[in-house]
Amino acid sequence: MSDFKSKVSYVKGLADGLELQDSKEKKLMMEIISVLTEMGEALDELENAVQENQEYLESIDEDLGELEENYYGSDDDDDYDEDEDDFDEDELDFDDEDFIEVECPKCHETVYIDEDLVDEDGKAECPNCKVMIDVKQIENDME
Repeated sequence: MSDFKSKVSYVKGLADGLELQDSKEKKLMMEIISVLTEMGEALDELENAVQENQEYLESIDEDLGELEENYYGSDDDDDYDEDEDDFDEDELDFDDEDFIEVECPKCHETVYIDEDLVDEDGKAECPNCKVMIDVKQIENDME
């Protein structure tokens, strides 16, 4: 930014060296130099703000790195396996006897409902569309 300020100062010196009398041209030139000076100050403020934000961002990045290391362990730690976080719906075992497979009459999705969630009347809520499904009636129709 000092380069910009030095250029503005040079232009101001050139304008002063012209020794223009109080004319419209001199007023215009001095106003332009004034605007350029203000722009230089605004650019300095922006540069300082960017520098402060950069330092703050680096500080946050370091703190996050420490948190990740504390949470996940070091990079050399083999206890954490990134593949463990991958969820594969095909690995779920809905063949378990505790689940009832039904097709929702409203959203037509196949849902698996835990038998413990079926009320006394044989109804349960569809997890997708929240409509009440008559599970016992559907089971009877399937038989």
